[in-house]
Amino acid sequence: MFGGLFWSFCESASQAVCTFSSHIYKEDSVPLFLDLRRPPAPDSSQPGLIFVHGGGFSQGSRDALPVKCFLDSMASMGITSASISYTLTRKGLGFGCDVPVSEKQTAIRLAGQELMAAKNWLTQQTHLQLPGHWIAVGSSAGAEAALWAGYESSPESWSGVVSFAGALDGQLNVPEHAPPLFAIHGACDPVVPSRRNLHRQCAPNSPGAWMLCGGLCWADSLIEAGYAASTWTECEGGHRVCNTALVDPRVHQALLDWIQALPYGDNIAWQDGQRRLSREPQPSCPPCH
Repeated sequence: MFGGLFWSFCESASQAVCTFSSHIYKEDSVPLFLDLRRPPAPDSSQPGLIFVHGGGFSQGSRDALPVKCFLDSMASMGITSASISYTLTRKGLGFGCDVPVSEKQTAIRLAGQELMAAKNWLTQQTHLQLPGHWIAVGSSAGAEAALWAGYESSPESWSGVVSFAGALDGQLNVPEHAPPLFAIHGACDPVVPSRRNLHRQCAPNSPGAWMLCGGLCWADSLIEAGYAASTWTECEGGHRVCNTALVDPRVHQALLDWIQALPYGDNIAWQDGQRRLSREPQPSCPPCH
């Protein structure tokens, strides 16, 4: 699905030496687990990653192959990570145009709250010598939870936010102390818009017609407000970029460069894998078909 070259890279990344362990981070009716990856020689000055998987809040797993590839690769570059499970509140219920906006917002908020619980658990494990700061990372639905935690719930709690094809409520204003953003998105995503548009291109009069500000849209909003944001745009990419980018070593290297520049750094834009010195002027893609 993602190409033999990238999967060969993933297989080599999985052979990187790191300490792997699973833990319960929240006791509930069903315990919630996280998988912790610690490099043999972690850079304590770098923040760690807390990853939230995608799947429309109805499916997916913390150890899906693209997730493992991404986090194994980051571990090989010295970055600690935790990949979390969370309550799939939309299992059997869907997340489409027939689902009222209020129910979509509730699903995102609950997943975001469990992401915050995972961060709180990690900061309490002083015996593990984990990073003192964390970046919220997610793919698709997980990216929406990460963006909620980073920009609606607790901006001051995060060193950064990484969104693989996520979006925020289109009416949200940039908060004070907004953390730096790295947004990866397909410009032609019909499910979660990369810019300002309706979720899943729903009919305006449908229950699930929710105006969103996608990753590229939110990056522009942050920069206009004086905060840092970088982007990786796949011009002809659709929603599957939320997975293909997870197994792309070019994205991994770009993210490492971004992490190492925190809390400062330029507002870099990558378009179809080509790096630009700055996001000004805004890179443009041809119209989607």
